[in-house]
Amino acid sequence: MVNQEAADEAPGDSGRRNQILDAALHVMAEHGFRGASIKRIAERAGLKSPALIYWYFSDKHALFEAMLRRMAPFLNVVNEAEARLDDPPQEVLPRLVASFLEATQQPANGRFVRVLLSEAVRHPAVAGVFAERGPLVVLSFLERYLRRQTELGRLRPHDPRASARAFMGMLIVYVLGREILPPVGDGFPGRDTYGREVTSIFLNGLSATDGS
Repeated sequence: MVNQEAADEAPGDSGRRNQILDAALHVMAEHGFRGASIKRIAERAGLKSPALIYWYFSDKHALFEAMLRRMAPFLNVVNEAEARLDDPPQEVLPRLVASFLEATQQPANGRFVRVLLSEAVRHPAVAGVFAERGPLVVLSFLERYLRRQTELGRLRPHDPRASARAFMGMLIVYVLGREILPPVGDGFPGRDTYGREVTSIFLNGLSATDGS
């Protein structure tokens, strides 16, 4: 139950909500998901009462899911692409790549990726929630899209499940190199250049026409 002190302090805008999300990100990065108590998050956010958090989030899991939704701009691009299964990959994939790389290089999102990777090892359930809301959504779309493009004759016959994972792998290694393992990213070009190059490599390998 939210106490009266929290009720008196609770604002009606999104500023406080974002403040809490930012605090949760920092606390989870330092203490992990389980160690990020509501009390610690409230202290980091500068709140007088931890109960104020419950005006915005029913529990810590809801807070975590809200952090996931900060990646929504990229997932919105995926949702929009669902209506473009018949459009050529030279149009669809570059937009998907650009949105993914842009989302993961936002400072807050980069920190969140680091939190997720550490939590995935210690708490598989946390990794499962993230996978269902993010990577699996993207992979499912890519599989359907690549299968459709093969049916249309634009890509040579192949296993769309394997190619979808190969494509995502090229993007994830860039994120790892930039955010987690700098030696892996040594010599990487800028985001836009890398996106163009990996898309070109991928499509050239699957092209239904030699030399295209």
